[in-house]
Amino acid sequence: MKRQNYFPVRMDGQPTWLTNYANALSIHAPDLSISPTDTGASIDDARWCAYGVGTWIATVRAFSPASTDALDAMLTGEGNSPMVLPTFTPPSLPNGAAPRKPGALTRIFAMVARIKKDPAYTEAMGTDLGIIGSEDAGHAVPKFTAVVQQIGGSQVVRLGFFKYAHEGVFMESRRNGGAWEFLGIDTESPYTDERPLLNPAAPEVREYRMSFWDKGTPNGDWTDVAKVTVSP
Repeated sequence: MKRQNYFPVRMDGQPTWLTNYANALSIHAPDLSISPTDTGASIDDARWCAYGVGTWIATVRAFSPASTDALDAMLTGEGNSPMVLPTFTPPSLPNGAAPRKPGALTRIFAMVARIKKDPAYTEAMGTDLGIIGSEDAGHAVPKFTAVVQQIGGSQVVRLGFFKYAHEGVFMESRRNGGAWEFLGIDTESPYTDERPLLNPAAPEVREYRMSFWDKGTPNGDWTDVAKVTVSP
């Protein structure tokens, strides 16, 4: 199967990409001309794949040495008691994940192609979904979006970013026109700003900017500033 250039090559980065895709698609789907049924199916595919390349394969690999040891004992070991072979117990499915038909990742790639052809599709949406590939490399700054989300009883800001070929992004923020302050370094999109409001009873204007981060050092120019309002 051909891998798309926006999809992480390393398996350890794939669960994060798939989870982000599922979460971002649920946010942007209402703006696209894709049916709720197809949207839900793609989200389910992503959650199932994230389980497979995440906790399931990690558990399989952890079990493998025990099975090898048992086989060695079966063939060349010593002792008088009948052996009890180890049993593999798969990890529990996370909330929202369920088994899907084969070909889930292939279907996700097909859905991404549909999204990119949708009249409502924008580059900002693509950045948030993580579906802008390496053909866009060579940019002087990262690309990112800032979206306010309601989680539980409070609002947070979800920063979806594309780092191109760099290791990560270096983020700064300022609140209500104050001084710029270090927010964080992240190597996998998205980053969630969960800071409490300066005044719990008043809305707060937050501004964000990013630069590339490589080999432990921020580098390059700052992006344009993104501004959002977070409410109590």
